[in-house]
Amino acid sequence: MIKWIVLDMDGTLLNEIDQITERTRSCLLRCQKRGIRIILASGRSYTRLLPYTRQLQMKEHNGYLIEVNGMATYDLATEERLVIRQLQEEDIQALFAFGQSTEVEVQCFEDRAIYYWIPEWQRIEKEKERILRGLPKDYPSLGGAWTWITDITDGYPLQKQIQSVEEIPKKLNKINCVADPKTNQRVYNRLKEQYDEDYEIVRTCPRLIEISPKGITKGQTLKCLMNKFDIKYDEVLVFGDGENDVDMFRQVKYSVAMDNAEDFIKEQAYTVTKSNKEEGVALILEKLLDEMGQENNILPTKNKAR
Repeated sequence: MIKWIVLDMDGTLLNEIDQITERTRSCLLRCQKRGIRIILASGRSYTRLLPYTRQLQMKEHNGYLIEVNGMATYDLATEERLVIRQLQEEDIQALFAFGQSTEVEVQCFEDRAIYYWIPEWQRIEKEKERILRGLPKDYPSLGGAWTWITDITDGYPLQKQIQSVEEIPKKLNKINCVADPKTNQRVYNRLKEQYDEDYEIVRTCPRLIEISPKGITKGQTLKCLMNKFDIKYDEVLVFGDGENDVDMFRQVKYSVAMDNAEDFIKEQAYTVTKSNKEEGVALILEKLLDEMGQENNILPTKNKAR
């Protein structure tokens, strides 16, 4: 019997315009009314997740957040937040220097703030995109998961472009390296070679590398929550599309990769559903709701549910 549903956000629960569709929202509300706890597990901090929790009425149904790739948890019913571990000053100095040396955009995250450094070659690309999209000159310069520039001031109201590591706070939630997919693949390989034993390094999408303290993953934090609430591995249904979701897949029996995920991520999942643009989450949840109460598995044959 499924007691928890754990959902990644970008590329999974959210469609291409960062929205939860009404079909998916309806499924999640119905699941919660049947006593299933919803947990959002994201690279985002709680500040960018709370608006979605209100849409899903998660506070009323004892929902939880796994924030910043496992760095913190947030109990929506009690509003209690537990910070597990952050990057420290020596980590920040080393990773910022690495980002500058490889000439990728370096984004340094607090709960509500981002401090970011942009290499000169990316400034040109950002300006090209701003003109192409017809955006105003004061549009944010921050690089996004899918584009050279994006506006996430709703969740991170303080965004400061910096020139040196001295401008960064002494503790951070995570550091991102942002560039085009080809550049980021090269940088990812170097990061893994140089820092794999020191940090968690994951590609959440082709343009985005996220770096967290060693041992801080969505999966390990999910495992801790499962132990805390005595939830068994076959009582959790996990959805994801990124490399930072794979460790969650390992903690449970029922894991679902989105069709928009890379092949190596799909290979780690119990089954695969349609893409986030095709409401793949809703497809699985509708099956769950239809079959709830039956004793057989909710997901049929491994890697066949499309």
